[in-house]
Amino acid sequence: MAIPLHRIFHLVCAWHRDVLLALRLGVPMVRVMDPATPIAVYEPERQALPVVLSCPHAGTSVPEDLTALTGLDHSTLIGATDFGVEALVKPLAEGLAVPLVACTVARAYVDVNRNTDELDPSLFTAESTLPPHRVRSPRVLAGLGVIPTLAPGNKRIYGDTKLTPEAIERRLDGVHRPYHRALATLTARTVERFGFCILLDCHSMPAMSASASFSLRRDRNPFRIKQVPGEGQGLSTGSVDAVLGDRFGTTCAKPVVLSVLHRLWHDGLMVEWNRPYAGGYIIRRHGDPTNGIHALQFELSRDLYLTGALTPGPNHDKVRDMVESVIQRLGRLDPAVLRDPDPSDLAE
Repeated sequence: MAIPLHRIFHLVCAWHRDVLLALRLGVPMVRVMDPATPIAVYEPERQALPVVLSCPHAGTSVPEDLTALTGLDHSTLIGATDFGVEALVKPLAEGLAVPLVACTVARAYVDVNRNTDELDPSLFTAESTLPPHRVRSPRVLAGLGVIPTLAPGNKRIYGDTKLTPEAIERRLDGVHRPYHRALATLTARTVERFGFCILLDCHSMPAMSASASFSLRRDRNPFRIKQVPGEGQGLSTGSVDAVLGDRFGTTCAKPVVLSVLHRLWHDGLMVEWNRPYAGGYIIRRHGDPTNGIHALQFELSRDLYLTGALTPGPNHDKVRDMVESVIQRLGRLDPAVLRDPDPSDLAE
């Protein structure tokens, strides 16, 4: 089917805008976006660091086939968005010449950080029509499967409305699978170019109180390392500022976690490790340390860089600089360690 002339015009305008931005930054960027999918892929002409960025929950677009089925308003449907994350990391991807994959639709439509079999049986008209699914998945039971059934505030998205398997497949084919194809392509290209790849899966989280039982405070050293973090800018919110998830040591080598941890400690942040977020489907699917792909989920408290009105806060630029430093540190890790990680760095 031919693409309408007005659609071509819009695509050319978008391409021209990104080219001008890249030229201002001094880094040639290529914006690759299939007009048939709501997945944005930003790829440099020449990648400078062995890092790929992922923003799976940054989207705020709600497709019409969801709005037609729910009584919830737009603000409720996008309530679980990782607000501000893409705006925080996209300029860094362009400035540092590293690829970025971002989902532009709300996770209420389809959650790309879930497995395709994490489906709630109550969504379907009849048990006999169900595709393969895991009834007892904790996320599904909480209404947070690949097709979520609950919005923030435990509000039912669909009420008594049922979906057909064909409707589910359209969402998976249109959003979920293209997202993971893009990540697989970019991580493979990165390994081919550099010998290894670090996939940084970027998220934001609401304010969270610290738990003394597992907080990685600056005066505690769970890794028994000699390096003492330096004095930083004091960015901490006073509660948990960041959570690093590596699926309990299975998706990346320990030096990757330590590199990020040291930088966050430098700024006085309070960091959690694998609790309450150990990492979702993205790092579980793509993290493959023995074959050179190290995947880490990176959660930042929104209180660090946004106001209560979700506008840039007073420390926004400092947080952006901190994240930039995190990416640079990851890009400078010893290739020998990451190409062939010591088995002791990975979980048994």
